[in-house]
Amino acid sequence: MGEEKPDEELMGKRKSSPRLSTTLVMSIIIEWPKGFLFIHICQQSVNNFLYRQKQCFSNGTGVWYDRLKNKYMYIERKGDVFVRVVSGSAKGRPLKAVPGTGTRPTTDKVKEALFSMIGPYFEGGAALDLFAGSGGLGIEALSRGMDKAVFVDLETKSIEVIRENLKATKLEGQAAVYRNDAGRALKALAKRNTTFDLVFLDPPYRMKNGHEFMLTMHELELLEKGATIVLEYEFKHEYPEQFGPFEQTRKAVYGDTAVSIYDYVPGAAEDEENSITEEEAPHD
Repeated sequence: MGEEKPDEELMGKRKSSPRLSTTLVMSIIIEWPKGFLFIHICQQSVNNFLYRQKQCFSNGTGVWYDRLKNKYMYIERKGDVFVRVVSGSAKGRPLKAVPGTGTRPTTDKVKEALFSMIGPYFEGGAALDLFAGSGGLGIEALSRGMDKAVFVDLETKSIEVIRENLKATKLEGQAAVYRNDAGRALKALAKRNTTFDLVFLDPPYRMKNGHEFMLTMHELELLEKGATIVLEYEFKHEYPEQFGPFEQTRKAVYGDTAVSIYDYVPGAAEDEENSITEEEAPHD
C-alpha cells in the first residue's frame, strides 16, 4: 500500500559505538532471541553494570549486537517486556515500544498463542490494527503473510513508533498509518470502500465497548464474510459469546489480559430467525 499522503478524514537514532563486554553475557542471554548477543548498556563501567542495567532499562533503551547480521542496534523494553516480531518474514526483529505507560504492548507469549489460534500464517488479505499502539499485532500479521494492513491510533507518539517499526521490519510498503479517533477512522475507511479479513481490536481497558466497534464495522460493511476479529480486553470484563453477526470461537486469558476470537458470519442471525418462523408456521 505504501505510506499515503495525509487524508483529511483519516488523519485527524541515536548513534553509538559501545564496547563488547563479554563478562556481562551469560546471566541473561537466555531471555533474549536466538542470534542476539547482549553487549553493553549505556556507557557505564562493568563494575557498575548491575545498578545501571536497571536504571537504563527503565528508560527503555538497550544496545545489542546482532551476530547474524554483524551490526549494532538499539532495542526497546517496556518494563520487563521485550517486544519483537515472533515469526514470519520479519522474525526476531525488535520493535520499539511507545514511551510512557499509556499503552500495553502485547507480549511475545500472548502473540504466539494468539496467532496459533487464528493462523498461524496467512495467504494474503487485509488487516486492520485499531488502537494500534506500537503496531505490534498488525506488523506480526504482515510478517506472517497478510498482503496489507491499516494502522490507526489517536496518539502522536504511537504513530511515530508505528512508522519506525514498519521501517525497521521493512514492511512499510504494505502499510498505511493514520492518526485519528477510531470511530471517525472507520467511517472514513468505509467511504474508501475498504474491507478487511482480519481485525485487531485492543481499546484501552477503561473502554468496555469493543463489541460496539465490531457492530459499527458490520454496519459500515468494512468486513469480508468470514473475517476474524481479535478482541483484547481486561480479564475481569465479559463480552457475549454471540451478538449480531459475530460468533466467538475461542477465548483465552493470559494474566490480566483476555483475548476473544470472533468470526464474522453475516446472515446467520437472519437465517436462524427465518428457520424458526418456518417451523412455527401452521401447515395445511
